[in-house]
Amino acid sequence: MLEASQQEKILDAAYAVIAREGYTRTSLRQIAQEAGVAVSQISYHYENKEGLLLAVARRVANKYYDYMQLYLKPEMSPREKGECIIRLYQEVLENDTDLFRVMYDLVGLALWSEPLRGKVREIFAGILDKITAEVFTAEVMGELGKSYSPETIASLFFSGIFGIGVQSLLNPGNKIITESLDALNVILKVGEVKLT
Repeated sequence: MLEASQQEKILDAAYAVIAREGYTRTSLRQIAQEAGVAVSQISYHYENKEGLLLAVARRVANKYYDYMQLYLKPEMSPREKGECIIRLYQEVLENDTDLFRVMYDLVGLALWSEPLRGKVREIFAGILDKITAEVFTAEVMGELGKSYSPETIASLFFSGIFGIGVQSLLNPGNKIITESLDALNVILKVGEVKLT
């Protein structure tokens, strides 16, 4: 088996340290120590801490897209894909919280960094495009009978998932929070479910 390149070791270490400590409490020295490289190698491969953070953002996006590709099957109906995305989020929140810790940290940092803001917008656009194309198809939108655009409903759906994820990380022992993701299925069942 090939050994990971120095660049990959640095990226792995940055992801792990940021997930554990948060970006603002992470130093290049900590990352270098975790990767087993000199600090100068981080600068060589990534220029600076923000350059490394942008590479971590790409990794987070790729990991999330890989999860979606693994879970969503072409033979599923759009509604099944929506339910699948909810289950995916539940499982990842329970089994790979590092992914969401890093993602939420990136979102907070993006408020203050234009390059990172662009990368996070790109990540979210990719997720929303996938949800819109796979779940809120013309067929589903016709069945829902609403005049909202598929993009609007996909945004609502993703916002619900994202917000519940934040709550889950803030209160990890509360199973009601992750179970509340199931309530988002109501969006997919308008007309079938009577809300009282």
